[in-house]
Amino acid sequence: FTSNESIGFESDKNTSMVANNITTYAKTIHELKADSEATIQVGETIINAKPDCVIIKAGGVEVTIDSNGLVVKGGEIKAE
Repeated sequence: FTSNESIGFESDKNTSMVANNITTYAKTIHELKADSEATIQVGETIINAKPDCVIIKAGGVEVTIDSNGLVVKGGEIKAE
């Protein structure tokens, strides 16, 4: 499917894409927008963004950034 202008996909319910590899490329801006939650998962590492916080889970450590600041569970904070 190719277009010289723009393309759009719209669904009233859910949309899924399944493949061995999916690549998206934008020459200028690449946006992912969600009203309630966006999750990126690579293996056991998860980045979960909500309107009021971001939670990162990696290697047994969980980092939460919200209106209270930054909280690290299961790890430590180092500055180098």
